[in-house]
Amino acid sequence: MQKHAVKRIRIPKQQRSVEKKLKIMSTARELFARKGLGGTNSNEIARKAGVSIGTFYSYFPNKKALFLDILREYLESFITGIYRLQSDDAVPLKDNIRSHIIKAFAAFDLHPAFHREALVLKFSDRDVRRLFDDAEQKQLVLISSLLGPYCRPGSGKNLQVAAKVIHSAVENVAHYVKFLDSPIQRELLMDELTEMIYHYVSNL
Repeated sequence: MQKHAVKRIRIPKQQRSVEKKLKIMSTARELFARKGLGGTNSNEIARKAGVSIGTFYSYFPNKKALFLDILREYLESFITGIYRLQSDDAVPLKDNIRSHIIKAFAAFDLHPAFHREALVLKFSDRDVRRLFDDAEQKQLVLISSLLGPYCRPGSGKNLQVAAKVIHSAVENVAHYVKFLDSPIQRELLMDELTEMIYHYVSNL
């Protein structure tokens, strides 16, 4: 039986190649956001990106791999956007909390339609869920490190559990605001979320 050679995926090095790959990714992200992964095909992505289908396959083996690459890059940018500034001891705790909540909500403004599509797939696709789970674990580690200075010595508090509670609270309220057309003003929800987390952290 004849074996088919596995096609090697091209890693762009020259500026023109890098720009071509980025164009494919940005075009695909818009199509995935508008039509979903299932409603988008590789030929359409290549055509709208202005490249041949051969060029498409030289960078990505299929549209699913492309979707995962886009999601991986998006989640990394998402995390960086929230945690690019660490807590400052000179800044009051409540102000630090408010600052991180503002950045978390702003991160959801990056590519909301694509984020919504990825969230839908999270519950049906193991690869997508794995990327979300990995991103959450990174965030829990970062949140735990931010909580450390505020935890009373000998309190016995599990910072990983506390980080999970805070992460879930912020994420759920942000989803409510961004994806469910909240009738409550965004600023009011952020104010209450800040107060809730402030009192929670103050008792760690």
